[in-house]
Amino acid sequence: MGFSGKAWDDRATTPGKDELVNMAIDCQTPNAKFIAEQVITTQAANWRVEHVTDLSPEDPLWTQWEELAGSRLFLAPRWLMPWWRAYRAPGSQLLLLTVRNAQDELIGLAPWFLQRTWLSGNKLQSLGCGLACTDYMSILTQPHKEEAVLSALAEYLKQRMPQIDHIYLEGIEADNLTMGRFAQIMATQYGYQSRDVECLDCFRLPLPADWETWVMQLSRSRRRRVRQLWRDQFDTGKAVIKVAHDENTLAEGFEILVDLHQRRQNAIGHPGSFASKAFYEFLWEAAQRHLASGQLRLQWVELEGKPVAAQLDLQEGDTLLDYCSGIAIDCEYARPGWLGVTAGIRHAIESGRTTFDFLRGDESYKSHWRAEPVKMIHLDLVPPTFKGRMLARLRATLGHAKALAKRLLRPTAKPEQSATNGEDDS
Repeated sequence: MGFSGKAWDDRATTPGKDELVNMAIDCQTPNAKFIAEQVITTQAANWRVEHVTDLSPEDPLWTQWEELAGSRLFLAPRWLMPWWRAYRAPGSQLLLLTVRNAQDELIGLAPWFLQRTWLSGNKLQSLGCGLACTDYMSILTQPHKEEAVLSALAEYLKQRMPQIDHIYLEGIEADNLTMGRFAQIMATQYGYQSRDVECLDCFRLPLPADWETWVMQLSRSRRRRVRQLWRDQFDTGKAVIKVAHDENTLAEGFEILVDLHQRRQNAIGHPGSFASKAFYEFLWEAAQRHLASGQLRLQWVELEGKPVAAQLDLQEGDTLLDYCSGIAIDCEYARPGWLGVTAGIRHAIESGRTTFDFLRGDESYKSHWRAEPVKMIHLDLVPPTFKGRMLARLRATLGHAKALAKRLLRPTAKPEQSATNGEDDS
């Protein structure tokens, strides 16, 4: 079943060329609904876009999505669907847009949702946004199918979802070519206003082949302290690293993480991420799923039998993602942050990984460990509609007023950091 309009013809276009082929497709109805109205399909000659509004692990799409995401954990259903279940607001709608070719292969997927807000109207956003601070978001595509997928998605949004007033996609790497091309298509072909919104950088630490080589890269004073720390604490057995390996140890380690994280954040005047019931439920389910898939490393360090540092990391191919941590507030003499971070880095090196990613946030300790900044952005797209443009002007006006108030009231204030990133007491 098809619709009359423009469609991407993958056969008629040379791969790699940025052009569309217009095709007239006869149809009887504009939409076809399948699977108890959980999927809405729009089809053209060589692709079809499906709008999936519900998904469970038993659905074939779940496995297909996992395969398309590959090692990109933050773009997989094991991460994003627990977020959706925990954070879904009343009236919001899951907006998984899948693109399939004529052979019914999944060649692309956009992990989005739609929510109505007073300041943005009907707002399209990425799953995993907000407090969860999901990084490296994108649109998934098969290799060499990027142009077909992006063109199909853009056409679908224009033709089938004209009610959208604002598209705001968070946590995108600034040099992400896929998202850059998507923004270009929306701007040049459909008249959207496109803007890159600055946000905090991620920090990646390139890892050498062995632990001693990495230690030698540190400053002289830090190098001496790290060696002394390991000699006095780990080598003597005073400090012990424990890792979750089953349901019981996962539950034990997760509660240690929550306790240490909340105590630390409360001590510095922040509510802490786990003050949110939604965040707790999201991360707990995500941790369970990633333990089952072998991609979770939840470690905690016990100093003389007492937990003093905990880290929830995700193992993404050659990279260890340092997502959430907590440290004890009553043993600063032992440098619990250093114990946790160096234990995580050493594990990453000795397990053959090449990158330790501290993720988003500009805390100074990240550069002290020789991590390098990775520029991140949020993508802001405004449709060429009266309502969309008026709401954009209202947001801009309120944003300027808020910035001015901050400068007047807190002239030396520093941007608040996300509480989900790693911590250190350096």
